[in-house]
Parts: sequence; C-alpha cells; structure tokens
Amino acid sequence: MTQITFDAAYNVLLIHVPEIPEADEYLFWAKLFLHQEALTIIEELEGADRHQTRFSYGNSTFNMNFEHYTDSIWIAPEGTESEEQLVNLSKYLLTSFQ
Repeated sequence: MTQITFDAAYNVLLIHVPEIPEADEYLFWAKLFLHQEALTIIEELEGADRHQTRFSYGNSTFNMNFEHYTDSIWIAPEGTESEEQLVNLSKYLLTSFQ
C-alpha cells in the first residue's frame, strides 16, 4: 500500500511504495502515479542518479523526485505558493489511493 508522509524538517512529501521502481522504469511509474484528475504533468527529466517529474496541482507546481542510489521518492514544492498547497496535495493524493 502506498503511504505518503509529510516531512516538516525538509517541507517535502515522502512517498513509500511497496515496490520501488527500477531506475529505467521511473518515468512510466511516475505517469501512472500522477495520473489524477487534478494533476498535470509539465516536464520529465532523467539524470544518471536522479529522475524528476514536474507537475501542477491547482495553480501550484511541484516536482516528484526519484533517487536511484537511496531508492527514495519525494515530492517538493516549487515556490512559496506551492509550499502552502503541500498539505492539500498530500490529502488529495491520500484520498486518491484509498
């Protein structure tokens, strides 16, 4: 079961999934994870160690990151307005995975 927790120290949402995607499968996994009515994917970036998917929720933008070496997935806000929407995004995602 997917779990989403708010990390107040870093102001990010930590995504815990039963099975971490392989590095070459992350972008496909991210498209499936973010396939929600209120979310729009803006950009997908692939790097050697980290992949990122930028998306919008309402009028705010966020980036979902996958780091290969630590098998970590997290969502970070982009800007002050997005920081204020982070808790709402968390609630939206949690209800969509129930």
